[in-house]
Amino acid sequence: MKLINAILIALTFFSMTATANLENDFFRNPDVVAPKLSPQGQHLLYKKLVDNNYTVILAGTDFSWDTKVISFGLQSKRVISDFGWLGKTYFSVTTFDRHSGMQLLVYKVDEANSLTQVALLKHTYLFDPLLAVDDTFIAQRYKNGKAHLFTINVTEDSFEAQFRSKKRISKGPFPEGGWLLNSFGEPNVNFISEGGVTEVHVKRANSRKWQQVWRQSDQTKFIPVWFDDAKNELLVLSEQQSGYQSLSRYDIQSQTFIGEVYRLPGRDIVGIIQNPYDSSIIGYTYMLGGVLVQNYDNKLSTYTSASEDKEDSYVIHFDQDYQKIVTINQSIDSPSAYYLFDTKTGHSQLIGEERPWLNKYSLGKSSVIKSISSDGVEVESYLTMPNNPSVKDVPLLVMPHGGPLGVNDTRHFSVDVHYFVQKGYAVLTPNYRGSSGFGKKFLNSGKRQWGRLIEDDIESAVTQAIARQDIDGQKVCVFGISYGGYSALISAIRRPDLYKCAISYAGVTDIPLLFSDHNISEKDDSRRVLIDILGDPNESWDTLVEYSPVYRMNELSIPIFIAQGGRDRVVDSEHYFRLKYVLDKLGKPYESMFFGNEVHGFNYINTQQALYNSIDQFMQQSFAQSEVTPTL
Repeated sequence: MKLINAILIALTFFSMTATANLENDFFRNPDVVAPKLSPQGQHLLYKKLVDNNYTVILAGTDFSWDTKVISFGLQSKRVISDFGWLGKTYFSVTTFDRHSGMQLLVYKVDEANSLTQVALLKHTYLFDPLLAVDDTFIAQRYKNGKAHLFTINVTEDSFEAQFRSKKRISKGPFPEGGWLLNSFGEPNVNFISEGGVTEVHVKRANSRKWQQVWRQSDQTKFIPVWFDDAKNELLVLSEQQSGYQSLSRYDIQSQTFIGEVYRLPGRDIVGIIQNPYDSSIIGYTYMLGGVLVQNYDNKLSTYTSASEDKEDSYVIHFDQDYQKIVTINQSIDSPSAYYLFDTKTGHSQLIGEERPWLNKYSLGKSSVIKSISSDGVEVESYLTMPNNPSVKDVPLLVMPHGGPLGVNDTRHFSVDVHYFVQKGYAVLTPNYRGSSGFGKKFLNSGKRQWGRLIEDDIESAVTQAIARQDIDGQKVCVFGISYGGYSALISAIRRPDLYKCAISYAGVTDIPLLFSDHNISEKDDSRRVLIDILGDPNESWDTLVEYSPVYRMNELSIPIFIAQGGRDRVVDSEHYFRLKYVLDKLGKPYESMFFGNEVHGFNYINTQQALYNSIDQFMQQSFAQSEVTPTL
């Protein structure tokens, strides 16, 4: 008997150790982040975790040397938020802490690769490196609560003298709005969206006057990308011409759309690729089957195909002559790795991996699932399965994304998804209506559909997934954050026959409560946006209450788990406490966790480790309970 007990204790210990190691491996800071090439291709900058300190590293592209630039410990209040090149010999590092704000540090590297810090600029960050003009960049500085743009020459004796008010270049109709610059660093587009209206002004070369070229409802997307003064054309991302986001040409004289530069049938262009050395547009990106696709229209396209050591390889940086290229191999079944590709030799060298410690795991495999919702709309979702074909009857975890509008899920590697896959779950991530990338009509169809057609979309994807022979349709749970948390709770009410449990972190529980937030007033744009997305509480109060989980907890018949951060400024913790109060009053069993210092998401890795481990245990208990008692 003693031997048996000893074996059981040992097995329990090893199981707990394996679980702890899994959480520690999946939820920890990445090792290497975002390498950037110097304009002449001689140097690399990247951020690396060194002895529990995040460190900016300067290295030669021949990999014969490297040196530390600046470091901050993982527990430091100040963090490295950005870094990049300002020209051939200068680069900057932006740091941030919550109390003293942004700081921009400027460094010079000489011919012997020695470093000198030449400036520390408080309340300042890099707006544009302006690589077309050597030794000059555009800085944005906060003064008296307002942001202003300044042209900074790094060779001048005094940096601070260049921040005098009279040297401010952000002088336009909307000083606090958005700005575009020409390749010489001169502001030529100024735009703003407020009060439900988007307004855009342009300034011609050699002119002091600003010309209004667009003023319409912000329901019509109009995102300026580049102003071609010689052609009188403004290039914009818009859905106006086809219903899908394209790069369109807009004539500023006639103020009409006159054509499209890039357009894809039946799908949005999600981003434009510009050459940082002359600001020319050289390509675009879009999503296809949950995977990012880059399309170049210059010689870079030839080099990128040659540099792809693995599938899903993307260019993230290059030198001014395209002799060296930094790529990221970001596949659907493994974490990112960064490579330096030499276009002359055709040789690639590994710079570093984001999460090399995950290479020991057999990670999951993702596929596309398409389903038809209740009203005939097609829904694209992604199913990630454990990499063990011999295992049948895999439990399913449904993870709706947040938003709900203008956000989407992809098939690119996600630690959240693969953590649960490693635990033995299949994970389904649906792009329900309202998700971005599928056109204006699909996005707008998610408005005022909380708890209704959005959840119909999700349920159609679940039905499609559990039709597979390798998924156990009797073991399905739903977990989400923010809107995903709301979706989990309302799904527990809607479909207790489909789900065996529901987990919400930072989820909305009381829709009318959103309109009571102290940041929202009758005149605030935030209120207008909420009304557009949810409905007007003055007109649709009963409907908003009907689709609020907190008012329907008497219908709850499956186990739920709720969690919340105490410093959440997006979904106030009052949502969590109201739900707890109602559950207690009704005598409904539930699990809960409250993290006093957490925000809307995760500031602390140990929070995510603790929460996700608890969620796994909760799901296992819920599945076991459902086999004994179908309903609560």
